[in-house]
Amino acid sequence: MPFLAFMLSAGVVLALSWCPQYGSMMVPLWKDPPDSCISPRMKFTVDKRKAVEAIVYVASRMPGIGRFHASKALYFAEFEHLRNYGRPVFGDRYIAMDNGPVPSFAYDALKGTLGPDDRVLVEGALSVEAQGTYPKYKAAREPNLTLLSRSDIECLDKAIDHVKGRSFGSISDETHEHTGWKKANLNAPIAVDDMLEGVSPEIVESAEEFAAYGIL
Repeated sequence: MPFLAFMLSAGVVLALSWCPQYGSMMVPLWKDPPDSCISPRMKFTVDKRKAVEAIVYVASRMPGIGRFHASKALYFAEFEHLRNYGRPVFGDRYIAMDNGPVPSFAYDALKGTLGPDDRVLVEGALSVEAQGTYPKYKAAREPNLTLLSRSDIECLDKAIDHVKGRSFGSISDETHEHTGWKKANLNAPIAVDDMLEGVSPEIVESAEEFAAYGIL
């Protein structure tokens, strides 16, 4: 990447690097240009209606499911769909927690801590089977399958079967082996780019397009 060096009054040498997408940027001469110039981090816009229907679908297939298993079923479904089709199911933002990736919007929906504008999306969708530290959830209605594609449902079914009957520790340990969780700081977002590690360039290109247009 071409650059011009500049000497500041403090004796610090900076390089004016040219990034085709973002124009010029000043970086210390001894450092490489920032990754945001070379390969911008992908971010999806969560489809909240699809997220709610995915939750309802999981709860309908696993009545009495807890937050942990529901969250991990959603994660595995999105992870699988992203890596196979170049887009997630609903595009939640995953946080690297102690016990594995947690979907931000979906988890708030399960906890009932969504803001007023989003709370209406969940009303009448779920019923809490037991209150307390570990509430259990059931679907209060049928999922709206018109919002979920065939491949969405395929990956949700596979993820449900993957977590069903498994222990907390077994599932958590598996997610700790995923590159995205390993590279993320604890309690920080997991990079989509890291979730895509090892897939074909075509899948990465497809994911970049879906992220750019914000439609899933």
